[in-house]
Amino acid sequence: MGLTSIRKFDLTYVTVDSISEGVGSSQIIPLLQKLAHSGLSINLISFEKKLPTMQIFSALEESAIAWDKRSFDKLGYLGGVSRLFEMRSAITNTGIIHARSDIPAVAAIMSKEAPVLWDIRSLWADQRAFMEDNPIKKRVLSSLRILENVASGGASAISTLTSSVVPLLENRHKCLPKIRTVVPTAVDLKRFQFDPILPNRVRGLYSGTYNKFYDLVLSKRFMVEMDNLKNLDVHWARPQESQLQSLNAGETSSFIATHAEMANIIPNYSFGMSVCKLDAGSSLTAAMPTKAAEFFACGRPMVVNAGLGDLDKYIKEFNAGVVLDGTESDLPNKAQQLSLLLADLETPLRCRALAEKYFDIDEGVKKYLEVYALM
Repeated sequence: MGLTSIRKFDLTYVTVDSISEGVGSSQIIPLLQKLAHSGLSINLISFEKKLPTMQIFSALEESAIAWDKRSFDKLGYLGGVSRLFEMRSAITNTGIIHARSDIPAVAAIMSKEAPVLWDIRSLWADQRAFMEDNPIKKRVLSSLRILENVASGGASAISTLTSSVVPLLENRHKCLPKIRTVVPTAVDLKRFQFDPILPNRVRGLYSGTYNKFYDLVLSKRFMVEMDNLKNLDVHWARPQESQLQSLNAGETSSFIATHAEMANIIPNYSFGMSVCKLDAGSSLTAAMPTKAAEFFACGRPMVVNAGLGDLDKYIKEFNAGVVLDGTESDLPNKAQQLSLLLADLETPLRCRALAEKYFDIDEGVKKYLEVYALM
């Protein structure tokens, strides 16, 4: 018998995010399915924190996506180092490496297997350091910006979630790749369908995960002002893995919801909340919450904070929400502004138009394919 040839993939997608949770199910799987349907042979390397469901196995199998499923194991610095070297060894026989965030990018560069797209999902070290209260751990996390330095010098191309972060990256790194694209958080517009009719009762929704990056105090103050105007009803659709049952951010109740259910849940609400802390510094410029794209796709306005990626620019362009700048005395005006938007029959149309221009997953796939072709 002859030698069996080793399969070479067109693309290896590497991530430390579990595709069984949150961002994995909402972003990674839909993107890879679209890329596979374009004709690419794909190998996914991920690190899972829990046993994946049969639905995930089936979704990847139906799209002929190979899955190198690894155990997430240890948290913290040592766990991160362990995953970096495990990723480096796992990457093999591929034409292009799509590395989601800093640790995968460094692992991909160290593998020397193929050109690397550094997919900058956030200013990872900055964001992690901002959310850490322990001063020693904060310094350690800040030092991990060295991963950015390695990625910027070794990657063949970069993609960012926002255009706002690009000047910052140019100032930080002398060797930033010239092949670049901006692919905001993407949403499948066929699944998150447009609903032109807002609920009769004004209902606000917190959806998904809220960590220390979010300003739940400012969110609650805004909700109080809205309640003074509209007798507000507010819920939190929380992920099953959440340890909290309440955000204490003005919600009247919470319920467990999977990401697969959100497309049917969001249209039952009037607006969504994604207010991050204004003092988060440079990490704000790189952020683009998935929940915002999903609300806009369904035709629902968002309440966000100033400086959150490109969102405040998008909202201004389409008059599709409210931007909070933290000024306490201005909160009643912001609540009134949202009330007027909810009374405007054209608001859902403008929100959907925003999603179609900036958050369409099909457009995101086209951009990635264009970048791959240049690498």
